Amino acid sequence: MFELGKGDPLECREDCLVIGLQQVPKKFGGLLGGLDNRFGGALTELVKSGDLSARACILSVIHTLGKLPVKRLLFIGLGNPKELRKEHLKRMFGKAVKHIRKMRWPTAAVFLDTFCAGTVSVKEAAQMLGEAVPMATYRFAGYKGQPNIPEVQLEKVAVYIQAAGKKPEPAEHATLVHSSVAEEAEIRPGNAEHVNAAGKTEGQPVKNANLQTGTYRKNNGSPEETTGAALHRGYVYGKAVNTARTFANMPVNIWTPARLAEYAASLAKKYPFEVEILEKMEMEKLGMGAVLAAAGESKEPPILVILKYAGKREWGNVLALVGPGAAADCCTPGENTGMAGAAAVLGAMEVIGEQKPARNVVAVIPVAGNRITGTATNGQDNMRTETAVITSMNGKTIEMRDTGAAGLLMLADAVTYAKQYGASQIVDVATLTADVIPALGRDKTGAVANCDVFFERVLESAKEAGEFIWRLPVTEADKENARSSKIADLNGSPGREGGVMVNGAFIGEFVEDTPWAHLEITGTAITGKETDLGPAGATGVMVRTLALLAEKVAEQD
Repeated sequence: MFELGKGDPLECREDCLVIGLQQVPKKFGGLLGGLDNRFGGALTELVKSGDLSARACILSVIHTLGKLPVKRLLFIGLGNPKELRKEHLKRMFGKAVKHIRKMRWPTAAVFLDTFCAGTVSVKEAAQMLGEAVPMATYRFAGYKGQPNIPEVQLEKVAVYIQAAGKKPEPAEHATLVHSSVAEEAEIRPGNAEHVNAAGKTEGQPVKNANLQTGTYRKNNGSPEETTGAALHRGYVYGKAVNTARTFANMPVNIWTPARLAEYAASLAKKYPFEVEILEKMEMEKLGMGAVLAAAGESKEPPILVILKYAGKREWGNVLALVGPGAAADCCTPGENTGMAGAAAVLGAMEVIGEQKPARNVVAVIPVAGNRITGTATNGQDNMRTETAVITSMNGKTIEMRDTGAAGLLMLADAVTYAKQYGASQIVDVATLTADVIPALGRDKTGAVANCDVFFERVLESAKEAGEFIWRLPVTEADKENARSSKIADLNGSPGREGGVMVNGAFIGEFVEDTPWAHLEITGTAITGKETDLGPAGATGVMVRTLALLAEKVAEQD
């Protein structure tokens, strides 16, 4: 999709050239010094009249009318260059890409140097562009019949860096950064015929859901190679976010535990992963009573997927990523939040498979239906009517009276199993309670942790990813609440007060002394409105944070 163009960007022949316009006194100086002259000063006059704006996030399209080989100039207002940040820039790129797709322009060029302002470097701008293109062009088509009007994809993005004053070169000399030129951004993950498919076919992925990354040249230190690597890295992250979005958007009668197992097997073939898939019988032998109880009477048998990535020669000092997938009762795309934790971990593992950090990582993904054994509802107001006592894998008993706590049960056994894989640090991502939304809104992920040093690493990764997380306290009162059952070791249904913290205290009983963080994404997993970086629906939140964490702990070891 990406090419590194050489020569003067004003001589490119794409459908549009994207240019960043800073809110400074002389907007057409420096790199853009000759641009206004090509138009006889008309661009400056358009700025004065307000038809061309440098205000942040304002798009302006100028037709070149034969004055340049490129057909159009697409300006993005950057605002005050001192205030520009990476995440602002990514949203600006996303807005531009959405406009390009709306206008059905198949090719575009980007004058990347014009977006380097404030603290943003060329390398950072390249990565933000790489992330924004797949994320902004993503849409979940669902299962409607498609119109006869052919879809026009953004097939090529030519990226120009440090090009001012260089002699133009033929297009065939452009450096190929990404080989998948015609790759579709739209993901159609299946058809009605997939409903309740029986059994597993090892290595067969869910249709079009896996990451297609192409190739890029290794970085030898030159600006072109550095930019190419950054574009590729951003593209890998953006596509992984889209994969997680698709998994959470898919209805539960299609994205079943069996199909998730198929997809995990395909990842293990594509990347240097070892895969283990535990089915019901194996879980019974291991005493995973919590996962089995979470599945209960669901028609889809539960599974536990383990993906093992050996970033070092010796297996030890392992980072565990745990994400449960609880199939909800609804089948509306974009509302299956119970799968968002599993989706985030799968997306992060795709990035890890591509980037290959020097750290051992194990992904533990339990998936089950939401039919907890021994509990029932009255079918109207979801009131609890029965009580169950469940024995978990580590031997602790759990009192359950809530049919909506499947994710909590699955985490109990999943973190226990992760520790058996040698996990020295654990992060779990889950949608356990909507109580986080009144407290933090829908733009902040709630977190609890048992280790300040490890949480700082998680927080640092989240800040770099642009994903806001806020740590909530777990007090002794929360721990007592988690242990408040009169008939079992733990109370899995202690009430809604302090839900995120009590859930954290509950999971902490199984994590014990291992450094750990729990990320509650019920509020951030789904958005009800379109953004510059994607449509309404699943967001793919925490994919980038988890992947960055794996890289950062590798660097800091």
